[in-house]
Amino acid sequence: MAQITSADERRRSLKPLRRLFPYITHYRTLVVGAIISLVIAAATTLALPLAVRRMIDHGFSSSSTTFIAEYFAALVAMAALLAAASAGRYYFVITLGERVVADIRRDVFAHVTTLSPAFFDTAQSGEIVSRLAADTTQVKSAVGATASVALRNVILGLGAVGMMVITSPKLSGLVIAAIPVIVLPLVAFGRSVRRKSRQAQDTLADATAYASEQIGAVRTLQAFTNEKLVTGHFSAAVEAAFEAARSSIFARSFLTFFAIFTIFSSVVAVLWFGSRDVLEG
Repeated sequence: MAQITSADERRRSLKPLRRLFPYITHYRTLVVGAIISLVIAAATTLALPLAVRRMIDHGFSSSSTTFIAEYFAALVAMAALLAAASAGRYYFVITLGERVVADIRRDVFAHVTTLSPAFFDTAQSGEIVSRLAADTTQVKSAVGATASVALRNVILGLGAVGMMVITSPKLSGLVIAAIPVIVLPLVAFGRSVRRKSRQAQDTLADATAYASEQIGAVRTLQAFTNEKLVTGHFSAAVEAAFEAARSSIFARSFLTFFAIFTIFSSVVAVLWFGSRDVLEG
């Protein structure tokens, strides 16, 4: 039991991600391009509401036709800049993820071929292939999407907080106070979701490994007329994978419900307090 707990702690640790840094630093041009595109996209996203607010504050009248035309032209230019930066971010980030995963797959395969025959006596070849394909895809998702989205959200969050503090310190304090109420339950639910997702992935890997082993030995299987037995075992493994996936889907669905409800409820609360302040002058 202690070994299982220790293994789970190692899985939750972020230290293994350090091994990705040498692969990422090999492609500094892609990293720099992704960061620049991300910063430009985030800054433009924050600037768009300010531009719209400024245009509305100046009002619409026949005497300000030139002013309105210039502002709409500026909004179109900002939209073009946002689109270009978002496209650049997608290109650089996804290309970096694909390149890193290709290098990892090459190095892992080269390492596997150097292992002793005793390793292959205990490890299923199907599971090794599944890990080489499926697990590296998870790494690609982390490098190519999750990291960039997290960095973008950090930039947007800091910028939004700064804008709120300048606009209304009182409402900013209310929003900041609500953040722990929203984030802490999400973190707790997120751990459960990750655990269930990992179980679903492991169960599917077992089913895939079993199928690969049996298909590889199909002549022996047919010689002993074990088709029905093997099919029954694989069906049970597939059903177990489905149940694990359904449990993971339910957990993610509940997490989505809770996140959307709490976030929009907090937005409504801020709007309510803000409207009261407006009415009170």
